[in-house]
Amino acid sequence: MTGLLSVRGLTVEYAGRTVLDGVDLDVDAGEAVVVLGGSGSGKSTLLRALLGLVPAPGRVRVGELALRTDAGRIDLTARGAWRRVRGREIGMVFQDPALALTPLRRVHSLLTEVSGDPGRSEPLLRASGFADPAPVAAKRAFELSGGMAQRVGFGLAVAGEPRLVLADEPTTALDGPAREELVTRLRERAAAGTAVVLVTHDVTVAAALADRVAVLHRGRIVEQGTAARVLGDPVHEATRALVRDVPWALPPRRPAPRAGGAPAIRVRGLTRSYAGARVLDGLDLDVGEGEVVGIAGRSGGGKTTLLRCLLGLERPDAGELQLAGIDPAERGWQAVRRAVQLVPQDPRASLNPWRTAAQLVADPLDFHRIGTRAARRARAHELLAAVGLDGAADRRPNALSTGQCQRVAIARALAVRPRVLVADEPASALDVTLQAELIRVLSQVVAEHRMTALVVSHDLHVLERLCDRIAVLDGGRLVEDLPVARLRSDAAHSRTRALLAAYPTDPLAG
Repeated sequence: MTGLLSVRGLTVEYAGRTVLDGVDLDVDAGEAVVVLGGSGSGKSTLLRALLGLVPAPGRVRVGELALRTDAGRIDLTARGAWRRVRGREIGMVFQDPALALTPLRRVHSLLTEVSGDPGRSEPLLRASGFADPAPVAAKRAFELSGGMAQRVGFGLAVAGEPRLVLADEPTTALDGPAREELVTRLRERAAAGTAVVLVTHDVTVAAALADRVAVLHRGRIVEQGTAARVLGDPVHEATRALVRDVPWALPPRRPAPRAGGAPAIRVRGLTRSYAGARVLDGLDLDVGEGEVVGIAGRSGGGKTTLLRCLLGLERPDAGELQLAGIDPAERGWQAVRRAVQLVPQDPRASLNPWRTAAQLVADPLDFHRIGTRAARRARAHELLAAVGLDGAADRRPNALSTGQCQRVAIARALAVRPRVLVADEPASALDVTLQAELIRVLSQVVAEHRMTALVVSHDLHVLERLCDRIAVLDGGRLVEDLPVARLRSDAAHSRTRALLAAYPTDPLAG
């Protein structure tokens, strides 16, 4: 192998707060390096610094930051160096794909701009995991699901045939099979000589991809080595916590006793189409009072569309809905708002960037005029502490990591003590330690308040620990609906079996 990227003494500070502290990193051509770390450890800042994208007021200090190319060694700290390498020598897969794509541009146009060849759009999409790329190429970016946008982001990153691919949590929006496809594509890139630096909190991705794992903790690399050594025999406590708190090692949820009476969520014949393509096809679903039901399925399969219909954010073409005993067709959606709350898939985009975490959590209480002003503020601080953000009440979203933004969104959804909680990929942006805390907090809230929850996720490990029942959505219909305890033994549909294969009982075994 030949040294491609060299970093010495990389330090990044925001308003006196050190986010990266003297990081050293070498990456060879053809090497896949995974930087593993918890939420807020500095992973995303590291990649932004490597691409010259640290936003103001961030201050970057570095002893050496150099990239080797055919033209020789490029000092990336020199004036104009970034313009020479971005897209050509270094490609980037961003953490928030929907925010990285111009929403009104078509996918074909975006890919052509980077590759310079209109004929490469469909091959790039096919290599990014789309079996039928033509319809995707014709879509505008805002029409893509989170998982579809992430795969398009990968296509954009490699369209310029870069020597180095940087990937910021690229699997968070992907279902299990799509995650395996992306890891395979990155391994193929590395085998062809491209260097890969991927940051993640997902130890399964690290185990599947990495030639070398570097663990980042509080802005410093505290441990590195082969994936087998670091994950199999971790030395630093931060690494041990990441391995110890994986969701499949957590105790399963105790099934809730089924209450009698009308279900908290009742769906009959729900249908929704986009441009003639049917996304939901006569879907039926019941969720009992106090029950937690998970909805699993492939990316782009209609999971988020189902939730948007349940929240009145989209109107179905046909079907009937009842939520918390309320029929919105009769009483209007305003009656539903307080009884049903959402934890969104894209937390950062859902938060007003000018308000503090405490203000954001108190917003629903202000809107519904619940309690006194002092009681609302106290409730907001209580909820932030419950999700592990007691020290972040006065920070705005741009000063929080994506995982921390997700926890603010969860706290905000719990503020009005809703009867029904609807969560769209609530754990996807969280590291394993925070996933374990999320599972604990949501399970506790549901049990204490006999709250009903509908949780959409591609991560079966999380759903198995959080839910009483898991339903699998495919082709706009529920093709499987089983108690968690019977899912692995009794699942019959091919889509369910494929998802289970992508989420084995213990991915690190062997």
